[in-house]
Amino acid sequence: MKTETKNAQLEKIINQAKQNGAAQAEVLQISYSEDPINFENNKLKNLQSNEKSGIALRLIKNNKIGTSSSTDITSIEHIVKAAIEASEFGPEATFDFTSEKIDCNNIASHTINELPLEDLVERGTNAIEFLKTFHPDLLISGGFDLVKGETIYLNSNNIFGRRNKTIYSTGFYANLIRGEDFLGVFDSKSSLEGFPSEKEIIDKIFEKLNYSKQNIKLETKKYPVIFTPNAVKSIFVSIFSVVLNGKAIQQKISPLVDKLGELVFDKKLSFIEDPTIGTKKAAFDDEGIKTQKKDLIKNGVINSFYFDLSSGSRCLPQQISTGNGFKGGLISSHSPSLTSIMIKNDERSNTYKNMIKNIKEGVIVDELLGAGQSNVLAGEFSTGIELGFKIENGEIKGRIKNCMISGNIFDVLKNIHEISSDQEWLGGSALIPAFLIHDMTVAGEN
Repeated sequence: MKTETKNAQLEKIINQAKQNGAAQAEVLQISYSEDPINFENNKLKNLQSNEKSGIALRLIKNNKIGTSSSTDITSIEHIVKAAIEASEFGPEATFDFTSEKIDCNNIASHTINELPLEDLVERGTNAIEFLKTFHPDLLISGGFDLVKGETIYLNSNNIFGRRNKTIYSTGFYANLIRGEDFLGVFDSKSSLEGFPSEKEIIDKIFEKLNYSKQNIKLETKKYPVIFTPNAVKSIFVSIFSVVLNGKAIQQKISPLVDKLGELVFDKKLSFIEDPTIGTKKAAFDDEGIKTQKKDLIKNGVINSFYFDLSSGSRCLPQQISTGNGFKGGLISSHSPSLTSIMIKNDERSNTYKNMIKNIKEGVIVDELLGAGQSNVLAGEFSTGIELGFKIENGEIKGRIKNCMISGNIFDVLKNIHEISSDQEWLGGSALIPAFLIHDMTVAGEN
């Protein structure tokens, strides 16, 4: 469907909504295609493409919000009728749709005309063969994924925007079962510029497999603990995302609700959202609001929260949207969500590998078992270590098993011993360093 036709379709929906009594309306059209090259247990499994598209309508009638969605973008009457009917029982409208112009010529990322299928299959096969040299029983899954997406926004104030994005992903997962011992190692990278090279990914997996050759029983006690970028994202970033979320602030359930401008964490720590970089880059959100770079935590100080239209308008005092109103899917409601994020340390520090060299006895936490958090809103975490290692005299000596780690980020991150100078892109949308925390209790294997 040509862009002009798409725009005309959205205009028809807006106009029909107004003809049915809507004071305001906005419509979002989402198109999505995926071309995977998947391997499973060392064999090529899936080359089947997948395409989806749909429309989501949100309107305000009699000061009530009504929503509807459909994968049939030609079913204008049905979409409008469903939203009008939903508005009768919908929540009160505490905001207006935006009237501020946005950049609609945004984010046309690099894209290829034709998927190099044979080349990628050969590259995936070679990667698997290389990893299998570690152990003949090693099972490898993963491959390459090409996702193209387009989002078009239009509202009754004639605010129009379009986002186009192509995301290239490369990732592999290796697992080895030895009796009751299950070892799994995963690594991946994503980019807007082309498929990330698999060499760096499989080299990192191979390195972790080698570190895991020997299992070491860990004594329960306090250790200096290095959280790799994976672990920092899984524990700390996930909790930051909750306690800084405008909805938690609006509902007054975040422990940071009265902490704006206060020093809460170590001065080394800065947590930044930057919608101009990474695979989640976006010039506007799904409510047509311009996104903006923001220092959520700056040198340990709570500097900003992030809001969508609803959470901002319901706060006391009222807050404006920070351009963070996104939908998790076609039928999902808007909610405050982050784009690309990074953790920054302005102080001079060691690299991740040098941090290891300086530890006489310690622990590396890399992968965690599930979410594991017991009370996220209080900043608490308690989780099993799925992949972790023991450090002895500056070297990784082996893998630790059946261990647990727990704590509260408001205590743990008040005194960060080091934040590594090097960072790692995770999922193409999070630029994360490693953390070194002293004197953390790690519960060892019974």
